[in-house]
Amino acid sequence: MSGPRMAVVTTAHPWGDPRVYGRELAACLDWGLEVHLFAVLPEHPGPLPEGLRLHPLRPCPGRAARFRQALGVWRQVLRHGPFRVVHFHDPELLPAMALLSLLAPGAFLLFDIHEDLALQFRSKGYLPPWSRGPLAVLAGWALGMARRLFSGFAPATEAIARDWPPEATRVVHNYPRAVFFQDPRRPDPDRVLYMGGLSRGRGIPMILAAMALARRHRPALRLELVGWVLEPGTGVAIAAAVAEGWCRHLPRLDAEPLAAFAAGAGIGLATLLPQPNYLEALPTKLFEYMALGIPVLASDFPLWRRIVAEAGAGRVVLPEPAPVAEALLEMAADPVALLGHGQRGRAACRERYRWEAEAPNLRWHLVRAGALPFLPPPKGEA
Repeated sequence: MSGPRMAVVTTAHPWGDPRVYGRELAACLDWGLEVHLFAVLPEHPGPLPEGLRLHPLRPCPGRAARFRQALGVWRQVLRHGPFRVVHFHDPELLPAMALLSLLAPGAFLLFDIHEDLALQFRSKGYLPPWSRGPLAVLAGWALGMARRLFSGFAPATEAIARDWPPEATRVVHNYPRAVFFQDPRRPDPDRVLYMGGLSRGRGIPMILAAMALARRHRPALRLELVGWVLEPGTGVAIAAAVAEGWCRHLPRLDAEPLAAFAAGAGIGLATLLPQPNYLEALPTKLFEYMALGIPVLASDFPLWRRIVAEAGAGRVVLPEPAPVAEALLEMAADPVALLGHGQRGRAACRERYRWEAEAPNLRWHLVRAGALPFLPPPKGEA
């Protein structure tokens, strides 16, 4: 017999997004909920989780079309309801979910907040500069509406949580699943890895330029990119590097094949550019590298510097081509230090940064919704 019915809604996050699908949706299925997914699926999504009910949304090319789709998604959710919980992930869905809260007053609407929305608008390179300030103000108004209408808030970081009502908010961090804690392999100093979305803001053109500089002194260095291309221009730059023979690009991989592929990399890059919405974010890749025993090279943001330094998991660097190239060469030249970084990062993840220890924070929201019973923590953890 299925448990309470739950809708998971996203129009923006691609199939396989680690937070949406790999952790949170999978946990809800494990807890026995009847999960209905409203999302855009690829043509060949691969194996689907057992018991998941699918309600595919049509692919919409372009941001304007995707926003129009988000405005109307409430109809599909209402048609297939009622749902005890509606767990949604995209700021574009705020108007539709506000309407749904009025039309389905018995539903517990849980807003999963991946980034600071106002800072996100100020960071979007595709927006005309004159529009970013007014849009950030509009975002602030929308979030004020959300605080009044929605039932729960699951931000990804403590910095985002500051903006939400404490009695209805619990942080759900982006920590890796147990699948990333497989037997580690000795880091290959010449193997540089980046996992995640591929875009200018995430530093991909900068990484390509840094690799070109570093390879003048260490030609054996090679770059492996795993993830989806988010911008045409970035895709062209990646294709050019692949054609030169020192870069390899794989599309998004599910968690198990991703962990198996990534293991043994010598340096894991988390060199995002210093956009406001990244400065206090917690990138999944940072903790996945650490769990796999891969030494980290991350952007020198205060939060990231503290995490990497406390764990002894690698180095931080100014995210510009020359400093990144210099750091790559220095790290690759010291295999003993790489091994130590990998071992210490892995130990820190086992102790503090694990999804299995984080999942109760998501469950807390579902207990508040009446979808799951309260489970007291094991003795000694209360």
